[in-house]
This record gives sequence, C-alpha cells and structure tokens, in this order.
Amino acid sequence: MKRYRRSLFKGRMNHFFAAVLAVSMVGTVQADHMTTGNDLMRHCLASPDNFCAGYIVGVIDTSHTLFCFPHEVTKGEIIDIAIVYLRDHSDKLGMYAPNLVINAMRAAFPCKDAR
Repeated sequence: MKRYRRSLFKGRMNHFFAAVLAVSMVGTVQADHMTTGNDLMRHCLASPDNFCAGYIVGVIDTSHTLFCFPHEVTKGEIIDIAIVYLRDHSDKLGMYAPNLVINAMRAAFPCKDAR
C-alpha cells in the first residue's frame, strides 16, 4: 500500500510540475507576440481594410464601455480616428496597441460621466 501511495504522489507531482511548466511557457509566448503600436501602424499603412480594421474593431468590441460613441459614427470613421491618433502620437508606438486604440477612442468620444 505504501508503494502505491508513493507512486500516486510521484505521479501527481509530475503532473503538477508539467502543468506549471506549460503555463510558464504560454506566458512567455504571449509576451513575445504582443502587438505594439508600431505593428498596428505598419498593418494600417499597408492595408487599412484588412488586419488593421479587424484589430481596431476587435479592441473596440472588447472595451466599448470605456468611451461613448454617438449613434451616427461609422466603422470607417472609427478606423480613421485610430490611425490619425497613431500618427499624431508616434512617440508612443512602442506601447501595447490595444491601449493606444482605447486612448484614441477615449480622446475622440469621451463619456460625460468620466468612466
């Protein structure tokens, strides 16, 4: 019985360490592939209607409570605002791209209750 318990414990520990290793590797991979403002600007200059538009709309869809769009704003206007913000803030292009998109939208469409 002791042998079984020792084997069971050893197996669980191996699974635990394997899980810790896997999680630490995933974190490293994500950090290596973080999209910066430089990356987004490069995509937007190359083809604003493809990756650029999808990326900006994706950021907005996941953070829409941080700014207040008027009903009449179009997707094209939103993308243009983000691109102009990137151009006007070229000193910040090394930052995380979603933060830059959010900053652009908050500057263009602030909420009255300052969320």
